Amino acid sequence: MRLKIAVSLIVCVLLGGVSSMVSTTPLYEKTDADPISGEWDVSFYVQGSTYPATFKLKLDGNKVTGTAYSEHTGAGTLRDGSWAENKFSFTLDFAKHESIAITGHLEGDKLVGEFTTEGFTAKWDAKKKVVAKPAGVTPASSALGY
Repeated sequence: MRLKIAVSLIVCVLLGGVSSMVSTTPLYEKTDADPISGEWDVSFYVQGSTYPATFKLKLDGNKVTGTAYSEHTGAGTLRDGSWAENKFSFTLDFAKHESIAITGHLEGDKLVGEFTTEGFTAKWDAKKKVVAKPAGVTPASSALGY
């Protein structure tokens, strides 16, 4: 009987330890503090046409850095980037295209705003690229160390 009670107590302690580990271990990293870092699929809207681009943004405090690329502009770098109160602005510089001044804000899961270049201002928006997770890894199994 004592052996049965001892085994029951050990099982309860072990289950309680696993239960507390599972409940306190986050299953995913929350990125609300940095909603703009990452790669974005961008659409520039110019006179009824849509021009795709890619932004790679990095937020460091209230400073935004990164790069951009489109078939129209080629590769570009971001300068004078700032982030405050869900709004941002930066300038994109290119080797063979006029600079593009970008302003915008976070709206749900999208970035939206206006850009100015070549003497006109128009709208743009962007959706964050989804990062594929490795096959066979689930949030619960990775949190438990499997």
